[in-house]
Amino acid sequence: MYMKPLQVLLTIMSALLLQAMPASAQREVPLRKIRAEKQTTELTLLDKIESDTRRKIYQYNEYGYITSVMEYSKAANEQTWQLSTDQSYIQEYTFDDNGWCTSRIKYNVDSNGNKTTVVDKGEATVENGQVWERYYMTDNSGNSHLKWASAYDQWDNKVVEIVYGYDEDENKEYIEEYTERKYTGPVDKYASHYHYNQIASTMLVYELRAVPYWGEKPTNVNDLQVLNWYKTEWQTIGNKLYHLIYRKPDEISTVGELAGKTMVKAEEEEYLLNADGTRPVSVIRRRFYDMNSTSPDYETIIENTYTCEWDSYGRLLNLTIYHGSSELERTEQYTYADNYAKQLTAQEAAMAIGIDLRGSLPHYFPEDDYLLCGHVSTYKWSEYLSEKGTEEGTYVWDADGRLTGGTWKETGEWYDPDNDTTHPYIENGEVRVGYNSDGHMAWLIDHNISDGDFFKEEYVYDRGMWIGVREYSGESFDGPWILEHESLDNYRTRHKSKSRAVAKSPAFVDDLSEGFHNIEHNDGVWSSYGEYFVEVGIVIYGNLYQSLVSNAVVPSNPENNYTDPLMPYAGLENDDASSVGTQGWVYSWSVDDNNWECASVPQSATRVYAMDDHIVSDQYNSNKEIVNSTSYYSDSEGRLIEERNSQGGGITYEYLSGTDNYLLESVKTDADGTRHVCHYYYSKHNYVDPTGINEVETSRTADNKCYDLQGRHVSTPTAHGIYIINGKKICK
Repeated sequence: MYMKPLQVLLTIMSALLLQAMPASAQREVPLRKIRAEKQTTELTLLDKIESDTRRKIYQYNEYGYITSVMEYSKAANEQTWQLSTDQSYIQEYTFDDNGWCTSRIKYNVDSNGNKTTVVDKGEATVENGQVWERYYMTDNSGNSHLKWASAYDQWDNKVVEIVYGYDEDENKEYIEEYTERKYTGPVDKYASHYHYNQIASTMLVYELRAVPYWGEKPTNVNDLQVLNWYKTEWQTIGNKLYHLIYRKPDEISTVGELAGKTMVKAEEEEYLLNADGTRPVSVIRRRFYDMNSTSPDYETIIENTYTCEWDSYGRLLNLTIYHGSSELERTEQYTYADNYAKQLTAQEAAMAIGIDLRGSLPHYFPEDDYLLCGHVSTYKWSEYLSEKGTEEGTYVWDADGRLTGGTWKETGEWYDPDNDTTHPYIENGEVRVGYNSDGHMAWLIDHNISDGDFFKEEYVYDRGMWIGVREYSGESFDGPWILEHESLDNYRTRHKSKSRAVAKSPAFVDDLSEGFHNIEHNDGVWSSYGEYFVEVGIVIYGNLYQSLVSNAVVPSNPENNYTDPLMPYAGLENDDASSVGTQGWVYSWSVDDNNWECASVPQSATRVYAMDDHIVSDQYNSNKEIVNSTSYYSDSEGRLIEERNSQGGGITYEYLSGTDNYLLESVKTDADGTRHVCHYYYSKHNYVDPTGINEVETSRTADNKCYDLQGRHVSTPTAHGIYIINGKKICK
């Protein structure tokens, strides 16, 4: 079953950064999803926010799209409202004859609320069967120029992205980054999914990334330097299935040089299929070297060889993995509780073969880890190389075919780096699983009976989509639970208990025996992770990371509970999370001082934890001192009703009845007792929610073109298989 991982330093720092990033309250909806289409159901939208010093007014068009935001302010004792031109704007839309949005423009306003100059502009067009979005910005000189452009395929995947720079001296746009991809199915709709990267990589068949040469400002894509080029394809030849991966030859430097050139085969997986061609019975994984050669005799390395045995239902019974051609590396054996079998094509079965039956097929829900080849009753995994050992266990299923728990036992050896020795170990455990109302796994608790440890995974969902995992340690199956780690986008890997054995090394520097020592300590308030190295009784190296332990989250601001209007699309899409700085204290060992020396401190850090009837957020300064605390109280429906500040004052919230927790009034009280009352006003509007459109008509009209699963155009499909026509799968 799934064991508790040892959290390494960078993993913990990354998780803390993700926790610290604020979520955007306003949805920025791309143009391609906006349509002039009225809904029969009216929604309650926010029209005005008003306090003694602040006023914000929203206006909408007939489709519920926001057309203007006017924000006013005044001093407490004044009568006249002053329009804030920096915070206010007007937004206009244009639509084509089919009702699709073709442009959206955001304007500045003057002191009277009249539109003036263009701030941002977006355009949507259809070109060669693809929807293109282009977004413009206006610089300080009033010049409008492209900021970025993207193209989308029939599944609404972003397949082209171009980032532009602007040369003010020459008054021209130039290309800063270029990315081109091809997929075999819908990918981008899983952008928030826990396993998005795995889903995307599974469906990716082509990728090109390119940037300018240093100091150049090209306007043509062909002049860009190729950073990465990748292509993969599946081929069936006789009774064999091939998965091929290509790389560009080293002599190719620019995008223009790619055209018409023969690419070099870098990797190959050869699957020998069974008699009916549905399952692989053996696999050879090859890697090819000497990338400058295209001759068939360049060096070939066989990395792994597999043999597979399947039952009559297409379920894996035995898997044997060899390092190279003959050195035994791993074996897997399975039995099944019933006749259930997941329907897999030969290609999917090939992709499924991998460690722990998890392979490279995408996991849309947590239970997919355990359903790939059927309802497993017993399993046995044995390692024969560097990690020698065996794990075996059982799975238990209910009448509805849901995993409810199981048992496991591990035998093997763990390495002690302090003494350069190995030690045998035997561990066993029990697992329990729970489900949510949608029938998906809600949590999994793994109890290491040998160590007495309890580890819990809580699966996080958003609108039915699996978006993350929270990991806890506890004292029993009923808790109490301490939050150890939270991840919303990181693919987790399995770590065996031998790693945990090493983690039992003493906390901090109290063992001066020779070699490396790991530090892992959690007192409920502070978490410490690191390592140090001892030589001749002296610590000569060490690093340590300390962070605050949170087991709760601060309730979100209820001002954002209302249905967000469509806001201007601003900023550049980026797959990488923005850096927000460290949330912990980083130390390195000083040999001169024989002590820890602080290398990096946060400006501030926060610990959030639950009390009996409320949640507390403690704010720490860089000296690890609490400088402020805020207590949050909720009503019986889980709505935030009060905030209390340790320095005095706070906020109370009152909600509009009959709505989804919309605010009616908030009252902020200063430390000196001064009250600031803010009212929220709503009305009914026709509203079209573009985020609710599942599929986008890429061409806006049906072109009836046919594509295979590799994204290649097929004029007339003759072979049996699955094809894509107008974005839909058709089986021939």
